[in-house]
Amino acid sequence: MKNVILSAILLLTLSNSSFSQSPRQYYHIANGWTDINISGKIAGKFTWQLENQHRREDMQGDYNSQTTTGDPYNNLNQHVFRPWLHYQFNPNIRFSLMPLGWIGSNRFKEGEPYAFFSEIRVSPQVMLTQNFGRVRIDNRLRYEFRWFGQNQDVNNKSFLYGGDFSTTTFKERFRYQLKVTVPINHAKMDDNTLYAQTYNELFVNTGEQVANTNLLDQNRVLIGLGYKFNKYLAVEAGYMQQTIFKFNNATKSNVDINNIIQLNLAVSNFEQLFKK
Repeated sequence: MKNVILSAILLLTLSNSSFSQSPRQYYHIANGWTDINISGKIAGKFTWQLENQHRREDMQGDYNSQTTTGDPYNNLNQHVFRPWLHYQFNPNIRFSLMPLGWIGSNRFKEGEPYAFFSEIRVSPQVMLTQNFGRVRIDNRLRYEFRWFGQNQDVNNKSFLYGGDFSTTTFKERFRYQLKVTVPINHAKMDDNTLYAQTYNELFVNTGEQVANTNLLDQNRVLIGLGYKFNKYLAVEAGYMQQTIFKFNNATKSNVDINNIIQLNLAVSNFEQLFKK
């Protein structure tokens, strides 16, 4: 496990350093992400999880700080529904599957959303966990099979967005996340525990017909605090920097830097909430 962690740190360090070797055009955009995460037990070693994430951003101007609103919640960026099935093989290894996730996103032009499109996603995942004293380290490996639908009118959507999948574009992507969690006021994650967390996640486009310039999709770095009230409820707040290597302008040099306020609510052991 130590070798895996050291190798992962080296990979992320080399990848991040390589991003900055060539001239880039960086565009900083304020974002606000909120996440509701509900989980519960099925039977034995099987559990379920449902994630509903709402991502918004400030894109009033075309990457122009003079015309932005200063409101990170100004425009819809993405709405994400991700259901998961988990199998806890042992205390250190968990296998997971997202059988059918849905992501709805706005497309932007000259700072304003001009179209909306939906994505269907299937993802297998493995989580490797190790504890060193009070420090918990998670290595998360996720592979994504992605089907993108057609553009729709940006105003033609309801809460249940749906999507136009009359024709689709298929893509694949690998994600690796290294996460560290440390309880602060208790030695373990007991009730009423304040904790710190940080992670780095690297996204790599895979599959056929991926151009060399598009192999590296994005990178996310987060640092934040959480508070576990009890076995049912926890809240988290943090700052994330999401670097998206678009490289889709004339000089193949544009990079989005999303500066994100992230707020999470986690409800665990959901089935026990209704037992006397």
